[in-house]
Amino acid sequence: MNRCARLLVAAAVIAVATLPGLAAQAATPSPTPTPSKTRPTYRYTPPDLAGERKLAQAKAAQYMNGVAAKLGEPGIWVDPEVKSLDKTEIAELDRAAKAARVPIRIAVFPASEISISPSGTMSTYKTNLAWKGEEIADQLYDRVGVEGVYVVLTHARSETAGRGLHAVQRADKGPTYHVESAVDQAVDCCSPYYDEMLAKFIERAQQVDQPFYVDAAPYAGGVAGLVALWWGVTAFGARRVRRADEQRNLEVVRPVLNLEIIALSERIAARQVTAEPQQSKLLRDVLDTIEKARQRLDAAEGDSDTEAVATLLGSARYGLACLDAVRAGRPMPEPTPPCFFDPRHGPSTAETDWAPEGGSTRKVEICTTCAARVAARQEPAVMMVTVRNTPRPYWTLGEELGSYIDGYWSQGDGRRWRYPDDEVRRAGDRMRARWRARRPGARMTSFTDDVGDAFDGWVSTSGSSNNSGSSGSSRRRSYSSRTRSSGGGSSRRSSRRSGGSRGF
Repeated sequence: MNRCARLLVAAAVIAVATLPGLAAQAATPSPTPTPSKTRPTYRYTPPDLAGERKLAQAKAAQYMNGVAAKLGEPGIWVDPEVKSLDKTEIAELDRAAKAARVPIRIAVFPASEISISPSGTMSTYKTNLAWKGEEIADQLYDRVGVEGVYVVLTHARSETAGRGLHAVQRADKGPTYHVESAVDQAVDCCSPYYDEMLAKFIERAQQVDQPFYVDAAPYAGGVAGLVALWWGVTAFGARRVRRADEQRNLEVVRPVLNLEIIALSERIAARQVTAEPQQSKLLRDVLDTIEKARQRLDAAEGDSDTEAVATLLGSARYGLACLDAVRAGRPMPEPTPPCFFDPRHGPSTAETDWAPEGGSTRKVEICTTCAARVAARQEPAVMMVTVRNTPRPYWTLGEELGSYIDGYWSQGDGRRWRYPDDEVRRAGDRMRARWRARRPGARMTSFTDDVGDAFDGWVSTSGSSNNSGSSGSSRRRSYSSRTRSSGGGSSRRSSRRSGGSRGF
């Protein structure tokens, strides 16, 4: 057999040997890889609003440092981004500020430079600035460190975007200028035209604010008559408003107290009369107290009357508790606050935890019956009062039942127990504060404060005129009495003489 034949035979043998393996491999399908069911996890990271606010505050302070560096001398500086003032208008305003009788420093820059509102969000419809109102001008004053008038005009498209005029006069001595009224006049007459606004401000802000009584002296008698008339009208109006509020409260609390007097009288009538001296005396005292409460309620005209009635009823309930103790051979109990859940239950004998809706848990004093219900995991019997056809827990009526609560939590000798619900006490305090604020004395307080400030300014002006013959150095001392701190601000803040802020 030749060589070629041998090679053919060998190839055939190899093919026959490998054929079963190839067939098996062909019969077995290759596994198809299954797709992974693991999905990518997306984690939401809330924005760091506090951090952004802190950075924005620092950026605003840094920008204000730069503005202060431009105003070492009186005049005006306008940020190049503000196009509402041209070079001619800026030059005229600068000359007017330098020629004013009081040093005036004016800065005009975009409100966005001191904005701390989160960028790229719809969290608010109004731009929040790093400082509010005239405090913006005070920030400039703190950094320059020289007394005088400081004006900041924050440029924006609208008032909600931060546009406004803010000014303040700071000086320990010297006259007071019409800075506040200058802001109002400038905005009222000329907004939104910056050049006319600032020109009007400079004109008004260098006029001395004289005490009002200098011009009013010839008419002092007429003014005194007007003041007396105003006092009487205001006092009458305050009494009328308070009386209306008390009548509204009386309509709610009178039926409650009347039902309590009836229930107590029936409770006393059901008791057996005893000849024992101590019990007889206690019973007579309770009856006398209930009768006093009845007479006081019949003549009630306001909160003081209903408070006294509630105090009397609380004393009557304590007297009944003492009578029950004597009859049972126990010592008479010490006076305690009434049951919190229903003062009609009588004096408290235990404590439990209670939390108002949306409030924190606190300890409240409760009676024996309510303590037993709480121990049995039952709801205590809460006193409900119907107002406008809606029954409500009595403690939700802080104004209408304020006198009722004050009366029950009074010990009758000037001492009071602390009512556990702070919101109820605050409601009563707000009502009484509203009454006080309407009195002539309260309204006169702010007026006399203004008179005192005006008098101080007049005294300072007189002192300055007496020393006018010395030299011009007194003016320089007044404007440079502050010393700077190393941080670019000043070591102390001079007295505010006048100031104002208006958006437009």
